[in-house]
Amino acid sequence: MRQAFQVGLMLSVAVATASACTSVLGDFTMGEPGASSSGGSSGCPMGMADCNGDTLCEVNLHDDPQNCGACGAVCLDEGMCSESGCSGVTEIARGFPTPEDANARLLVIYQDEVYWTAGEGANGSVQKVPILGGSVTLLAAGQNAPYGIAVNQQGVFWSNLNDTNVMWVDREGQETPKVIYDSNHATLGVAADESDVFWAQRAAGIGVPGRGSLIGKIAMLDAWPNDEGANDDFHEDDKASPHLIALDAEHVYWVDRSARGTVNRTRRDTGDTVELADEQPFPYAIAVDETFVYWTNSPRGNDTDQQAALMRAPKDGSQEAMAIWEPSEDDDVEHPSPDCIAVDGNDDYVYWTDQGTPRVLRRRKDGRGRQQVLYEGGAPRGIALHGGFVFWVEEKSPGGVRKLPR
Repeated sequence: MRQAFQVGLMLSVAVATASACTSVLGDFTMGEPGASSSGGSSGCPMGMADCNGDTLCEVNLHDDPQNCGACGAVCLDEGMCSESGCSGVTEIARGFPTPEDANARLLVIYQDEVYWTAGEGANGSVQKVPILGGSVTLLAAGQNAPYGIAVNQQGVFWSNLNDTNVMWVDREGQETPKVIYDSNHATLGVAADESDVFWAQRAAGIGVPGRGSLIGKIAMLDAWPNDEGANDDFHEDDKASPHLIALDAEHVYWVDRSARGTVNRTRRDTGDTVELADEQPFPYAIAVDETFVYWTNSPRGNDTDQQAALMRAPKDGSQEAMAIWEPSEDDDVEHPSPDCIAVDGNDDYVYWTDQGTPRVLRRRKDGRGRQQVLYEGGAPRGIALHGGFVFWVEEKSPGGVRKLPR
């Protein structure tokens, strides 16, 4: 099998810390090394911060809507700032490294930091920012259409669509990014926990099956990286067009965007696969909680709005799939296109972004009641839940990361 496992060092497992480098976050310049983004350090009283590096501790993080809770965390739509944060949406990063290349795609949250991919061409990047906001860390530049992303204690893993590979960098961005799997085909979704990293590989065009389509696996052994490298024999499926993936302790869950449109469960120890749902029109993103698997069906091109849906099925395959949300005459919008999705076992709702409207929404996991529009505007794409907030990225320039209490 084709592979290039080029990481030749033992990785650090230290807990990540915020970047100390000067960086630009939209219109704001972060402090010099040692400056505080949240107050209480670098000589500033608690709740105060030096946001421009002049050591004056001039910013009150409890009432400044341009620096609410952290330097550069902006309250949007004329929101108010208080000790509990912005009254509405907070933009914790934007326009980085440049507005032209900052259109964000997918994100993941790990140990109180938000990681995301951005850019559709050769100037793409991988970045991170603390969940409160603050200095943005550029982890990798010059990436060719970075897409799926995952993080564990061993580092940051992502796919490059145009370079057909899976990449790695340490969580501080101190090492040179390295290829850990190289293929002749597009790599898409990436998911990880502390045991394994998985990726989806599509051998043909979007939604077209092809020889070489698969779900691949990289084991995070004690001596990772190891001589065995990436396992692209884990699960091959020439009849599928795998896309985004999700994990629990025993299985990998993934969507097949081919004409047959399936949602699948693959055992992590054996690669054995069970089909949980079929005849799904263009499934896109997927998420799981303790009991159910959830996914979005996005209309393709000029297809009808009736294909758009938010779906769920039991993880054990005991029942057929059901629609949690479908377009309704009661919802006065045109051309909905549900995109990314997020769930939390401690929350009764499923959250998703809709690129067609564009909105950030939620609805009860059992489908009862109406959907709730949490935010409308921009170009929301990747979405994640953390603490009491829902986070998402803005796909269109100048890009950015936003959060809202849930």
